[in-house]
Amino acid sequence: MDYTVWQLIIVMISFGMVLLSVLCIIFPQKLILGMPHLVNSKLARYSDIVIRMFLGISLVLSAEAALIPLIFTIFGYLSMAAALAIPVLGTSKVEFIIKYITALLPVWTVRLVCAFSVFLFVFLIYNIG
Repeated sequence: MDYTVWQLIIVMISFGMVLLSVLCIIFPQKLILGMPHLVNSKLARYSDIVIRMFLGISLVLSAEAALIPLIFTIFGYLSMAAALAIPVLGTSKVEFIIKYITALLPVWTVRLVCAFSVFLFVFLIYNIG
């Protein structure tokens, strides 16, 4: 099957997110301890925004080729909205939210969220058509 550039972007980002999520399932404490450093890193913040925008645009533009186009469209717009919300919220608010959530939730919930992420991104890879 011939993929468009947008579909290849979805596959590459999804594959990377599956690998990252599996590592976070195995080592959730590393994720919890590393998040404050990532929030304060300009490289990580701008990379996150760019990846979210590319993923969102790719999902919206590839929606008609997907097996379930509505899912691609919804996740695409959600991804772009999240990318726009990060600079609007600012580093201090994002860091506060992350600290609040990680203090509130036990480690097994981090594993659960990462497992959901694995299934979501595998679903996107499968659904690409």
